[in-house]
Amino acid sequence: MNISDLISGSIGSQATEGISEKLGIDKNQTQWVVSAAIPLMMSALNYNAQKSPERAQGIQQAIDTKGSGGILENLAGLFNQGPTEDEDQMVNNIFGKNTDNVKESLSEKSGISVGKIGGILALLAPLVMAYLNKQKQSQGESGSGGGLGDLLGNILGGGSSNAGSSGGGIGDLIGSVLGGGSQSNDQAPTNSSQPNISGGLGDLVGQFFDQKNDKNTKGSILDSLAGMFGK
Repeated sequence: MNISDLISGSIGSQATEGISEKLGIDKNQTQWVVSAAIPLMMSALNYNAQKSPERAQGIQQAIDTKGSGGILENLAGLFNQGPTEDEDQMVNNIFGKNTDNVKESLSEKSGISVGKIGGILALLAPLVMAYLNKQKQSQGESGSGGGLGDLLGNILGGGSSNAGSSGGGIGDLIGSVLGGGSQSNDQAPTNSSQPNISGGLGDLVGQFFDQKNDKNTKGSILDSLAGMFGK
């Protein structure tokens, strides 16, 4: 199961329907947000895992604890419960100082209120952790080894036919821009509302978190991310 399965496969379809019903949001709008938000979450985790051994260990622990409990086998239970304060904190831990930027960008582009975008992200966070938990277990059983960075890189590399062009995983590609724009991404367009999709998923995520890009560019990037996983 790769990231496409999580977004547009059976689990993604159940998640979209469950979130739509729980929060009272149009299903097509929900699908768009899910398709754009999950790659952003995965990529932020990938960046954080590579930033320091301490952060990587914290993410490992979160995957082991927050991702356990058979969430993927009981999605109805997750959505019946609704977003909790703990899950909202998970979103803040994933995106850090970019949390408000992510919520506002998704809200403006989708037409869904910031509050409900927060609810969607809070419901997606444990789903993402459960997915990573399952992938981690499968990796161990197959004897493939590798660390958290390899796990996340492999998952993100399976996101689309273009993603393979990002080479050794997207961590290196987004690392220079995800930290709040303190460093630049030479491949990111400036003064343009059209994202550069030639580098695949990794470049798109990097461009989204690059503070040099305006809201129109970020909106186009979100459309491109969602389009990668459209049915």
